[in-house]
Amino acid sequence: MTEEKQVTYKMFLPESMRARFKSICALKGVSMNEVLLELVETWVTENEAHSSKTDRGKGAA
Repeated sequence: MTEEKQVTYKMFLPESMRARFKSICALKGVSMNEVLLELVETWVTENEAHSSKTDRGKGAA
């Protein structure tokens, strides 16, 4: 099985929030990327399910 191509994404957040996030990730022994990927996957899954329910009545394909 071939792995999907990875792309970069740049986001902006306050320096203090990044520092807090980075230190909590370090304490837990996980990378910031792992946490962000998990959060995005969860959000997309939840919102795809919600969107498909909402779009049914609107004639969406």
